Amino acid sequence: MTRSILFRAAAVALAAAAISAAGARAQAGPFVGVGVGMGSINDPDAGNHRVSPVLHGRVGWGFSRSLAAVLEVGVHGLGDEQPRTSDISVINDFGATQVNRRPEVINTVSLLASVQVGDPEQVYVRPGIGLGRHAFPIYLVGASSVERADISHEAGLAAGVALGRVVRVARGFPVAVEAVTLWSHGEDSAGSRWGAGVQVVPLLHF
Repeated sequence: MTRSILFRAAAVALAAAAISAAGARAQAGPFVGVGVGMGSINDPDAGNHRVSPVLHGRVGWGFSRSLAAVLEVGVHGLGDEQPRTSDISVINDFGATQVNRRPEVINTVSLLASVQVGDPEQVYVRPGIGLGRHAFPIYLVGASSVERADISHEAGLAAGVALGRVVRVARGFPVAVEAVTLWSHGEDSAGSRWGAGVQVVPLLHF
């Protein structure tokens, strides 16, 4: 009887160890994720603010269950308004202008190199630094009228932080649920922008 109990206990311990090892292997190695969310992006200098869907993608490599390197891209502020030549009027022969309308152009794309620290199924934090690409309106002003209106882009330093947890849905498929923040610095034509939101990102480990 005692020997049978010992055998059963050993079998249970081995099974638990195998499950633990499988879980550790699932967190190590390469992974990808693509997801969506909702967020706000704010450009205080331009007076623009928008709440809109957020698109997110990532590739990464897990070194252990609680440490991973990640390259992530985020698209914020979807739904820019198209600039028009009527947004600005030339009001005298010296080229002075009058602003009639300020289109809401605030699309911001971030590319961050990040380090994720923490147990994914409890809580983790992922700070990152990289580049931000800002959209902004431009106008070609002629002698007596605005000849062209368009959207241009510029890039600058960006940084972000994500705080999240992985939950398992159908058949244990991992999905990251995250709160994110973003700061993206403008250059000559666009001011610094701030963003925050939540996103849901299904993950695939190889």
